[in-house]
Amino acid sequence: MAYSVRFASNSAEDIETLVRLRLEFSDANNGPHPESYELRKSCLKDYFERHINVDCFCPIVEVGQTAVAMGALMIYEKPASLSFPNGLVGDVLSVWTEPEYRHKGYARLIMEMIILKAREQGLMSVGLAATPMGRPLYESLGFEPKASENVEMRLRLK
Repeated sequence: MAYSVRFASNSAEDIETLVRLRLEFSDANNGPHPESYELRKSCLKDYFERHINVDCFCPIVEVGQTAVAMGALMIYEKPASLSFPNGLVGDVLSVWTEPEYRHKGYARLIMEMIILKAREQGLMSVGLAATPMGRPLYESLGFEPKASENVEMRLRLK
């Protein structure tokens, strides 16, 4: 069946698609949490409405009229350093293909579009957290594990 790949727009239909696919990704990776579903759905809708094609770029793969895969490139600016002299960096999130459409190259297409967009936007680097399933794809595209004496840490505030 024919497929197409494009960046999501800020249309209501595309926002709804991004929310649906992001929730599927989240539930598949973290387990379903029905008690927070409506809150997450509302927050995602609000987020995409404010950020899509501003500092968040999301390729979507459609098979026929159905969106079956997505990814997200988040762009942000940090103070300049040796690692990123212009301060522009990105993170890849939510690379997701619905299970019945896997192993057809859709995630690779998503990642290639993200990498092109990152270069177009002048980013110095792009990072991601690889699942065991996604790691071989990311490595084949040139991503490398982050080697550092520093340990990434996080304080959960809520």
